[in-house]
Amino acid sequence: MIVIERFEGGIAVLEEVSNGKITEIDRSLLPENAGEGDVVNFQNGSYIINKEKTAERRRSIIARMRKMGL
Repeated sequence: MIVIERFEGGIAVLEEVSNGKITEIDRSLLPENAGEGDVVNFQNGSYIINKEKTAERRRSIIARMRKMGL
């Protein structure tokens, strides 16, 4: 799973969650509506937002935060 970690100007910082590998790419290679925390897939030479995995990941994070009382 590849997650958009953050944006630094025109650069997008991506993290491969399985191994912690960090990759920097030009922000223009991502869809215009891509945001921090979105899960993306690299298919046929393009990055595509995986809306299902993004929503699943956000629900998981919210649940963990609630358990912590945040």
